[in-house]
Amino acid sequence: MFQRLSCRVEENFSMKTITTMAVGGACKYYIVPQNIEELQLATKISRDRGMRLLVMGNGSNIIVDDEGFDGVVLHIGKRLGQMRIEQDCLYAEAGVTLPNIAFTMAKEGIKGFEFMVSIPGTVGGAVMMNAGSSGRELSDVLQSVTYLDDEGNCLTKTAEECQLSFRSSGFTGTNSIILSAKFNIEYETDRSNLLLATREIANVRKKKFPMNVATVGSTFKSPANGPHPGKCIEAVGLKGHRIGDVEISPVHGNWIINLGNARSQDVKSLIAIMKDTVAGQLGIEMEREVIFV
Repeated sequence: MFQRLSCRVEENFSMKTITTMAVGGACKYYIVPQNIEELQLATKISRDRGMRLLVMGNGSNIIVDDEGFDGVVLHIGKRLGQMRIEQDCLYAEAGVTLPNIAFTMAKEGIKGFEFMVSIPGTVGGAVMMNAGSSGRELSDVLQSVTYLDDEGNCLTKTAEECQLSFRSSGFTGTNSIILSAKFNIEYETDRSNLLLATREIANVRKKKFPMNVATVGSTFKSPANGPHPGKCIEAVGLKGHRIGDVEISPVHGNWIINLGNARSQDVKSLIAIMKDTVAGQLGIEMEREVIFV
């Protein structure tokens, strides 16, 4: 089916190895496009055959079902990684990681990207959900987005046309595939302060959240003005609560951890307990950030 592609193509590939939570079954086809042209071709072949498509970056925000994914996974997290400074903007392909952008911009003396250092995702997924941290989000610096629409057409939208809101965009829930983005840039005269500020944000994250664990990161969306899910979950006494090999982190209530051999169903059950308990005891409806596949 995918003989026209020269990139890596595998069948019945375990998705545990490409997601940060390390749960779930296999996908029918696993494809690693090396460039935008291969991504476009793989997308066209898949859609012509009527197959489900899942585009993955860093795999940091999804929970794959124990039964797997009956479709095609296009993994761009380690590819589509071109990034360059143009005349008035930063151009970054969908596979570029946000921490990489943060440190690169700081070294170049360009301000406004420091917050990205604490977001463990790629440009494609970050645009899709308008990712943010430290009181800032992509919409603050985004200039335009180039993407494939449902019919495979390559289009570009300005940031204003992307309908960016809190952890959402006009691409959310669609079959659009982000190819690249352009970001506004502004130079700072004191580069040393920029690099220091970026490192400080990275250090705060290390102290605040559990490190070197299998996790999706934030389970529920955390509005800038609260209520903050981690504090809510702690208030109802759920920190450290466990189902099988899945545990609510004792370090941060909004993080769940795979202790070794977690099942996707146990993760989902624990998330349901977190949501229902907080709603029942505090009257607060938390909105899930993690995506179920």
